[in-house]
Amino acid sequence: MRIKWPGNSCIVCLKEVPLFREHLIPKALGGILTCSFLCKECNSALGTRVDAGVKKDPRIRFAVDSLQSDIPNLARKFMEGQPYIFQVGDWTERGKFRKGELRATTRQTKEGALIQPSDEGYKSNERILRKNGINEDTIQEGLRRLHEAKENEIVALAPGRIAVKRRVEQVEPDLRGSKLLTSLLPLKIGYEFLALHLGSAIYRQDSTLGRLRVALRQGLEDHPSFHVESLNASEYRPFHGIDFVGNNPHAVVLIRLFGWLAFRVHFHGLAINHPSISYLHRLDTNQEDIQTTNRSADTPRQSGQPDC
Repeated sequence: MRIKWPGNSCIVCLKEVPLFREHLIPKALGGILTCSFLCKECNSALGTRVDAGVKKDPRIRFAVDSLQSDIPNLARKFMEGQPYIFQVGDWTERGKFRKGELRATTRQTKEGALIQPSDEGYKSNERILRKNGINEDTIQEGLRRLHEAKENEIVALAPGRIAVKRRVEQVEPDLRGSKLLTSLLPLKIGYEFLALHLGSAIYRQDSTLGRLRVALRQGLEDHPSFHVESLNASEYRPFHGIDFVGNNPHAVVLIRLFGWLAFRVHFHGLAINHPSISYLHRLDTNQEDIQTTNRSADTPRQSGQPDC
């Protein structure tokens, strides 16, 4: 869903420049709710500083792995280039998914064995056998036997040269270098979602909105203008959701990713006098649903809060 934006200035830096489409929920997570309300510089900065980290969060990796049967296309795209650990015979190997296939990282063991993906292994063996002076008929016969061999069957390619097609027995994410999402992702999603409620009022030059814009521009994970609660539901489910839950006593936005990982974003000093909007994106069917309620109308506000 693409939301038409009423303004002509960036909602983060307030510069009146050409605006670019922004995914409120990162595209890497399958997000399709977009709005053109960021300038190129802010769009790029938030993409690099915030959105790029989503694939490194182990909670999201496990969520995607758990939902592969429900969201196969998204899972394949998400897994592309991701590191994995897998058991091959007596060895624990590392590799990455490339073009939908798990490919081992090429390495040589202490015993001299060469570990490679199958297609590279055929080429390497052919090259080594030729280098060792093995005649072409023997090379082709050995490669044919290797091609027809069962998993874990030892094949003699030529005198002094053997090969084995190992079966991958267990696969799990390689979490080296993993990093939990910072508070900047839910802040970005929550701020942009509130902008859809407020329209041009998001440009107001009051201190509360100004502090939020500073936190986003400077990448401040800990800032008095907001705080983020991390929550978990009971199970993984194939949907994302964003919900302005009202002013309690300040504006609060609830974000759910893959039905399980949730963030409650508290915007201190800010109250929204606007009907509440709930957004739901069903990842298995790619359907979106927006519902509006008047929840905010009877919610109390603290004195001194800007009433947008």
